[in-house]
Amino acid sequence: MPTNRVHDCTICFSSVDGNKEYLRHIRQVHGNDRLFSTHCPLCDSSFIFTYSKSFLHHFRKHLSHPLADQEEPPLLFSNDDQMKVDNCNEFEHELLSFEIETRDPVEELKKHYTGMLLKLREGHVLPGNVMKTISLSISCLLQTFSDGLLPKLNLDIDNKISGDYNQHIENILFDISRNEHSFISSCQMYFKFVKPIEISLPTGGKAYYVPICEVLLNLFQKNDLYNCIKQEKHYISQFQGQDILYHYRNAEIGRQHPTLKKKDNCLLLQLYSDDLGVVNPLMGRSSTHKLTTFYFSIDDLPARHKSSLNTVHLLLLCTRNDFEDQRNRRILFRKLSEDLKHLENNGLILPGDVNPTYFTISTLCADNLAAHELGGFTCAFNYGYCCRYCLTNHRDMKTRYNETQVLIRTTTSHDLQVKQVRNVPGDKKIYGINEESILSILPSFHPVISLPPDIMHDILEGVMPKLTACLLHTIVSSRLCSAAQLCRRINKYTYGVNDKQNRPPPFKEKDILDERVPGKAMEKFCLFLNLPFILYDIVEKIPYWFLYEELREIWDVLYCDYPRKSWLSTLEETIWEFVQLFQTIYPAQFIPKCHFLIHAARNIAKYGPLKRQMNLRYEAKHHLLKQIANRCNNFINLPYTISRRAQLRQCYELMDNNILKPDGVSGKFCKRRTISFKQTIQNAFHADYRFNYGEFVQCVKWVTLDNVRYKIGDFFVFHLMGGEEIPLFVEIKYIINIEKEWRFIVQLYDTVVFKQNLWCYELSVADIITILSQNDFVTHRAEDCYTINNLKYIRTPYRLTLVE
Repeated sequence: MPTNRVHDCTICFSSVDGNKEYLRHIRQVHGNDRLFSTHCPLCDSSFIFTYSKSFLHHFRKHLSHPLADQEEPPLLFSNDDQMKVDNCNEFEHELLSFEIETRDPVEELKKHYTGMLLKLREGHVLPGNVMKTISLSISCLLQTFSDGLLPKLNLDIDNKISGDYNQHIENILFDISRNEHSFISSCQMYFKFVKPIEISLPTGGKAYYVPICEVLLNLFQKNDLYNCIKQEKHYISQFQGQDILYHYRNAEIGRQHPTLKKKDNCLLLQLYSDDLGVVNPLMGRSSTHKLTTFYFSIDDLPARHKSSLNTVHLLLLCTRNDFEDQRNRRILFRKLSEDLKHLENNGLILPGDVNPTYFTISTLCADNLAAHELGGFTCAFNYGYCCRYCLTNHRDMKTRYNETQVLIRTTTSHDLQVKQVRNVPGDKKIYGINEESILSILPSFHPVISLPPDIMHDILEGVMPKLTACLLHTIVSSRLCSAAQLCRRINKYTYGVNDKQNRPPPFKEKDILDERVPGKAMEKFCLFLNLPFILYDIVEKIPYWFLYEELREIWDVLYCDYPRKSWLSTLEETIWEFVQLFQTIYPAQFIPKCHFLIHAARNIAKYGPLKRQMNLRYEAKHHLLKQIANRCNNFINLPYTISRRAQLRQCYELMDNNILKPDGVSGKFCKRRTISFKQTIQNAFHADYRFNYGEFVQCVKWVTLDNVRYKIGDFFVFHLMGGEEIPLFVEIKYIINIEKEWRFIVQLYDTVVFKQNLWCYELSVADIITILSQNDFVTHRAEDCYTINNLKYIRTPYRLTLVE
């Protein structure tokens, strides 16, 4: 509802006295917000402004209108009622006056300047010495501004009061940006900077630990995060005892977790560990600095928000050499263990709560090498007992295709084997265990149940590229296509709008002959999904193509958001058949990751959706740390430099009132008459009884809702039909905003048939256009529709489930 006078801030909801006070508040308090997001309180438009400059320009246009400065027309009250209203207004005015009088402009200046430096330095990852350049430039700018303003006010340029005040402001700017210590002190005062704790190691090195309790308290100061987690916990509870495994809490280990069983008000923390290589550009690759990193994230966040990098937080950082030394490891995790025990036993009283909220570990994600090292298992994967799920020797892996043929590790058997290895070190080779896990001092951690598989390394960078390379080599060897022609097919293939960002690098003939697939994990995945379309005309002639179909069937369950327990027996049989056939047809390409695949069905039952245990987003966080190291160009004490700057970056991300990305951000609004649409769309307007569309509607080309981007031309699944859950697809034609609600005008498509050799659905256009809301979509991921020989084909990202 538009108003002529603003009483509350539309971002932080604090009281303001009129439009000019609101404008000043937005400019000074929220002008540097990282996630600036607000609507205009003076007009009917639902457009969300994400840039403060454009919003201030828009708001000043309203102020230039004479009606904007007028008070709202008084209501007709009785004398007594009017007296009460006047008294109330007088009290509010006195309160606002008191707030203005108690406001310290110098403190506000310090806070805004510190926030500006944070936004510039950490938002763009600039070197620390840029602060001095900024402070000097602002000082010169203020002096120039004063020299121009004073003559306008009929004051002398050499006015002593003005000169003293400018000097005072200049001293403030230089005090904050004098050095790194003074800047960090200001960040601690105004933005709750969490300083890493230095840990001195016996070898003389130093590690840096970020206090997890302080970070959690800062995170839960953000209402949007806490409310989102509460809603997600309630949503997770709906699947307890159901066939669907939506979350770790619904799986076997989650239901048996001792802390979750004892304490209802408990949140889960997911840890991650990996090595990180940073190269000194002045000395080349021979001077690579290897670091060991630990991160954490809140496991109870919805999947759509866990994909954001600002939900991944640094926990521990040290050099690889220091981490490898046995004397250092216990000291490294001592402080973390103390904090985790405090979180499990005492908890934290979060803002707005009376009772404490407890925290405990769910899983520790890592690649196979890091998981084996942290769990105390053997770290060699080319001989011995190199599987952390079962006791199978490397030489026997090619003949074991099912879990019934192997001996599964359990917590009880593992503890007995660790004792045996401790007493008789020569028995390490018998059990594939080198030592007791270095993380055994952490509460609720056990190496058998706390180290889940990572389908990114096992499948996307393991089995998938192996099979892709084998099939491409088979095509060339069977003379269906030459290596040069096959490279041209792959390199000239036109990827869809959504697939284009993960387009694989150019293929070379040598890659096909050497049976390897270049690129990153998502680029290999993109090639694998589009392989049937690339080879459309010869796909039925390719020998052993059934292996591709079986792996796609396996992947659709492994990557599913809502896997069912009833699927797991079929999944186990499919994996058994795939592993046996792959080993028989391509024995030289069989790797331990193919053996790890036989445990996938049981791991889904243990951990829930394996998609939530992927390392993909954690590894994306490495890019920031590498960028910090290269921009700072200081390699003397790299863990200190990176940990300090990473915490400053976190401080920058938490300086706004909200941490999650703003909702309803869209493209430019465009008014359109309802009668200008096609008659079928006008009929859809009339059929939608929820809204009165009126004469005009506001259209946009794209909009972001719940961290999902919808744009015109995207395809989504909106319904699953029948017991086989056949997906029905829609294409977004228009995106409209009506009464602050988003609606999608969509074209329906009929699902003709499922093409198994292409592993996709064939579509035909239905003569139906309807209007849907965001909640009507089954999936919240846009898919590309490919047209081949005048036929439309589309795939689903994973196996879909009808969730009631």
